[in-house]
Amino acid sequence: MSSLCRRTLFIVSFAVLMVAASAAYGQDCGTVCDPYSSACDQYCEVCWMWDYEGCIQWQGSTCGATAAGCVDPYCTPNWQEVSRVTQGTYDGRSLWGCNHHVVQSVEVEDQNECNTNSAYNSYSYCDDWIDDYKDGCCYPSCCEGIGENNTQLECNGIHSCS
Repeated sequence: MSSLCRRTLFIVSFAVLMVAASAAYGQDCGTVCDPYSSACDQYCEVCWMWDYEGCIQWQGSTCGATAAGCVDPYCTPNWQEVSRVTQGTYDGRSLWGCNHHVVQSVEVEDQNECNTNSAYNSYSYCDDWIDDYKDGCCYPSCCEGIGENNTQLECNGIHSCS
């Protein structure tokens, strides 16, 4: 075998190994399985042999076999907002105007209860949105007065959900 042929064979073999390693890593169950949205039959891989450099052997599995919860593949989640509670309000000032921010804790539930683990049929998140603003010179306050959308503006200075 010529040296050019051996070199080409080495480069091709190395490229195939790198693609195989990246494909396996991309399917790691711990990375791709989200208990709120992954189907129970979604394919993923788990490491079953480690060495000092990381995983050296992967084994095929599913999100249903490895995650704390998963979505029944024959069920479509129907996420609906069930509560929205204001946690805080604050002022976003600039030289030529301001924005009045509202921070709310939002709870949503899957009305179809598609998850195999009932703990994953609901979740909450923090929503920070702008409900009004003021235009004008020299750092106007959005914590007092009336905004451009006729909202009474008040602030408690809380920027996150508790």
